[in-house]
Amino acid sequence: MNKSLISTVLLLASSTVFAETEYPTNPILRPLTLTDGTIAVSGTLAWGEEKDERHAALNLNLGYGLTDNLTIGLNGISYRLLARPDNEAGFELAVGLGLRGFQESTINGDSVAYGTDLKGKYVFDKNLALIFSLGYVKWDEEKLQNKDEYRYSVGVQTHLAKDWTANVNYTYRDLKDFQQKSAHEVSLGVNYNYSKQTDIGMFVGYSSFDAQENGYQYDNNFDRVAGVYATYRF
Repeated sequence: MNKSLISTVLLLASSTVFAETEYPTNPILRPLTLTDGTIAVSGTLAWGEEKDERHAALNLNLGYGLTDNLTIGLNGISYRLLARPDNEAGFELAVGLGLRGFQESTINGDSVAYGTDLKGKYVFDKNLALIFSLGYVKWDEEKLQNKDEYRYSVGVQTHLAKDWTANVNYTYRDLKDFQQKSAHEVSLGVNYNYSKQTDIGMFVGYSSFDAQENGYQYDNNFDRVAGVYATYRF
């Protein structure tokens, strides 16, 4: 599991900025993009290991809703192609473009991943939602041959109790020109909606991607990971 998959948000800005459109408190009812004027600030601290080498990672990111349908962030942009009625059941669709990962090697140099994806969400009701995505990633290698991959993800969000939501996600990575032909990633998380503006949570994850086999260092990878996060919106 790359650190980029658990990246989070940090921003120093005035609290006088307000969202023009109400952003749902319930994560299941939240749209795929931030509402107009909403700023999201969050941070993730993760601990894990890759082939028995243990390390930690602190990841930061930010997001801002330019409109109800367009969000920009440190890792790229997301545009909602199809919207559903606010706080109601239905289907929505968004397309994203930006950074999708980073690897480093003292021998082979750095590698940066750029990609695009199509992401969908179907909300059954306030207690259950299905999320999926289809993505293409290009790895820009400093010394190795450039690589490609296709990512297919499916996940579920479900209500556990008042202010508590669980999410589970599975991703299949179809790897091209890597030593591995494919990799699998699974994550499980629990979100607590502490207040209208604040979420805190924890997660665990597993990845079969072998960094060393594919020519990279372990530093930016976890085959087993656990972590905590916090997000603040205003």
